[in-house]
Amino acid sequence: MKDFEVLVKKRLPSMINTCLVNQGNREYEASFKHLIDTLNRQRKVLLKELTKVARHEQKIKYFNTIYNMDSQLRSMDNKGVFQKHLKFRHHRMSAPVVYDIGEGPEKGDLLNADGEGLLLKTREKVTPDKEVRVSVSGKQARGKAVWSIKDAHGIVETGVKITEMSDDFMSEVRHQLKDEE
Repeated sequence: MKDFEVLVKKRLPSMINTCLVNQGNREYEASFKHLIDTLNRQRKVLLKELTKVARHEQKIKYFNTIYNMDSQLRSMDNKGVFQKHLKFRHHRMSAPVVYDIGEGPEKGDLLNADGEGLLLKTREKVTPDKEVRVSVSGKQARGKAVWSIKDAHGIVETGVKITEMSDDFMSEVRHQLKDEE
């Protein structure tokens, strides 16, 4: 029972993340499938044994672990959104942008745009839900920071969800990014 619980609580989340990031890689998908098959086999064996010899607390622990496992696997249904997010982050272009997070205008780079979202290269990390004002070639927009990640090279990427923009803001963004390709 303890080994099963450790697999579900420790190994399964990391395998889910690894599998999602390396989507399409057969090696990762095969190891993930093997882990799920192993967990399902252990689940069935434990269920048979627990009903015969386990105490009430052990049964509760088992069913909580099963619920945890099932909820983690259900969360993988959001993998399409996660993959779109990763694709959005990795498809980089560059166009100059001026952004303001409440401390005055700063120069940055517009790395990508998608619908109502922008990916900016900023000087420092921006806390989530912080209001960000963005200006591209004089066209203005406001939004909220959704995430901000600093990589090993010190480059900070900030995702901004646009909440208010001028009529021609997105067309200017597309135009700027198209010129840079």
